[in-house]
Amino acid sequence: MTLKEFLETNTISAVDVVNGFNLIINVYVEESIYGLKVDTSNIPAGTLLTKREDCTLNGDTLSIDNISLDISKTEML
Repeated sequence: MTLKEFLETNTISAVDVVNGFNLIINVYVEESIYGLKVDTSNIPAGTLLTKREDCTLNGDTLSIDNISLDISKTEML
């Protein structure tokens, strides 16, 4: 299922951003955290995540700061 399909019935409250890699890796919906199928192969183990609640959804793009993610092409784990 794509993130876009998932968001047809759910609302994101926050995201996890991988520090130093400009990558959104998880989305929060209510009390649950959902992983995204993104390439994390170049991220060292132990790299910190930052939970951010100031993300925006505009059409098919989920954005925060200079990071954007096409939700129509991003699969859920």
